[in-house]
Amino acid sequence: MFRVSHLIVLFGTLCLFPGLAPAQPAQLRVTADRTVYDDVTKETVLTGNAQLVNGDTVLRADEIRYNSATGAATATGHFVLTSGRRRLVADSGTYNLSTREINVSNLRIGEFPVYVSGDTVTGTLDELVFTNASVFFRENASYTPSLKASKLTYARGRIVRAEGLSLGLRGGHFLSFPRFEQALDVDFVSYISAHLGYRGNLGAFAELGLHVPLAEGVQLGADLGLYTARGVMVGPSGSYERSSGTGSVRGFFHSGYISDHGDRKSDILGRPVPRDRSYFAWQHRQRAGEHFTLDGEFNYWSDSEVLRDFRHKDFDRRQQPDSFMEAAYTANNWALSAFGRVHPNQYHRVQERLPELRFDLMPLALPGGLSERASLSAAILQSDAFGPDPEVRTRRLDAYYGLSRPIAPTPWLTFTPVAGGRVTHYTRALAGKDDYTRTLGEVGFDARLLASGTFDYKNAVWEIDGLRHLVEPKLSYRYAPEAERGRAYIPAVDRRAFSTYLAPLSIGDARFLDDLGPLNTLRVSLNNTLQTRDPSYGSRNLASLNFAADYRFDHPGQRPLSDLYTELALTPAPWLRWEVFHRVDPHAPRQQELNTALEIHDQEWWSVRLATHYLRANYEEYFVEYRQRLNEVYDVTALWRYDARNHRFNEQSYGVWQRLGQTWAVKYEVSWFNGPRRESSFAINLEVELLKF
Repeated sequence: MFRVSHLIVLFGTLCLFPGLAPAQPAQLRVTADRTVYDDVTKETVLTGNAQLVNGDTVLRADEIRYNSATGAATATGHFVLTSGRRRLVADSGTYNLSTREINVSNLRIGEFPVYVSGDTVTGTLDELVFTNASVFFRENASYTPSLKASKLTYARGRIVRAEGLSLGLRGGHFLSFPRFEQALDVDFVSYISAHLGYRGNLGAFAELGLHVPLAEGVQLGADLGLYTARGVMVGPSGSYERSSGTGSVRGFFHSGYISDHGDRKSDILGRPVPRDRSYFAWQHRQRAGEHFTLDGEFNYWSDSEVLRDFRHKDFDRRQQPDSFMEAAYTANNWALSAFGRVHPNQYHRVQERLPELRFDLMPLALPGGLSERASLSAAILQSDAFGPDPEVRTRRLDAYYGLSRPIAPTPWLTFTPVAGGRVTHYTRALAGKDDYTRTLGEVGFDARLLASGTFDYKNAVWEIDGLRHLVEPKLSYRYAPEAERGRAYIPAVDRRAFSTYLAPLSIGDARFLDDLGPLNTLRVSLNNTLQTRDPSYGSRNLASLNFAADYRFDHPGQRPLSDLYTELALTPAPWLRWEVFHRVDPHAPRQQELNTALEIHDQEWWSVRLATHYLRANYEEYFVEYRQRLNEVYDVTALWRYDARNHRFNEQSYGVWQRLGQTWAVKYEVSWFNGPRRESSFAINLEVELLKF
């Protein structure tokens, strides 16, 4: 046995000692403040900043005992083993350079956002087995989501097996699972939420949600709501997601049931709301390969107000339930689809398709400069009785074929004559007919002129590098004077829906197929776009201003000139956007509709949204939403909705967002409501959400 200085040891490691060199890889290096080598036992003792380096694997500790005969390194005091991106921290343990086996105590390992620790750990860098394991997310704090397991296997950044599993927070665990065999992603607790508060129509309430994975990509749990004025609502919920190089599938479902002992009032039809109330919502999105998609959703509400009462945020996004499924196969220029829509609820009128099979041919070039498009569909249609309207059921076959021929005498002018025909056959026709067939034809044209001008204008503040103004006048005309033929015999399922925008001009584009009217219309539009060079690629729009109106020839009961439609959009910078939609009656003239939206935001500190909504003889509302970041922990928010027609604030909300470390977001909110509404006039909310990984 002999002692050498640190410099001598460094020189000796280059030679790797006579007994060490034949057994170990040439890239092995050892360093320390003091080194002792025993040639008999082939053991090197490194103390003081001890380090053993083998390729991309580095072992550090207060003391390392390395045996060149067995390849085992025993380290005590501040054991740190690093291999690539993996970093293991423990009190003490052994690591074998030859077999890569690990045997340590009090180990801590992980990659953001998941970390694992255990009393004793054995295995390799690819797979570790922990005893008395603890798993936590993002940060080591008492409020952090956490798992505990008597035995846990961790491989390549994932938990693959766990026994004696319990779930909760670092400060306490409240759910137990005796054994897991499924592969679990690191985001084990993928969804935890809690809402606490008070609403006049619900009383004091607490809403809790929890999802945990049961298989790879599959997470199941439950939603629970406790309402002092209504009762307990509970129901299973879950989500699923799987993707590969050839496709993907994802979806979720939520549900709830309550025996409601509160003031349930009436539904939208004026009927008493039942005591037993429930809902079920499911969405599915799937893609297989490059051509096939499957999308659908199902929404069942026991009454029209159940989501409005208990899940008002979901109700704000969807006020009428829809249930459909569509499978579609798309190729380069055609699509084949099967679409079904059902109506499990009886308080809305829905156009059911049981189902509809459809083929669409996209515009396809033909010889002679012609272009064709076509569609063919077969559908079983049904509309349940609703109010004074009786039930309607029919089978419908429909086909459309259209031809067009673009003519471009100059680069800036395109004139396209169009012609098309549509044949529709109905069973269970009205007015004493068993069936009815309608044949329609249309002719017309689309004319487009494109002009542009460029200006050498620069502005560093708005990042403007030159300007280009695009002007695009358009004229479109369609003539199908007999489009309303046979309306007395047609079972009307696909009817016109209320809209303040211009309807599709061609009978080939109209979805209200059973409610067509005479067509002899000229559409005039003028589009303006202002652009500048984009510093990364191409150009970006700074502003657009578009006008459109219809002139109707020989339309009984309608004025020749329609309303004038104007759309304005200003986007001069990423932090500023202003949009305006305006509709005016040129005969009065008087304003019919005005909607505006202005959004300004500083990406780091604040944002403000202002909007107006005006519809003549219906409503006039002003909306303001503001958010201000105070520091790294707190944000404040405010929202106002003012009804100018009735001179009142329909809604006022004031809130504070608080971040608890890297794990939770907490919102404290107080709200006041006014006007004839089902909801209460006052609400206090405390919302807790787990930050997504």
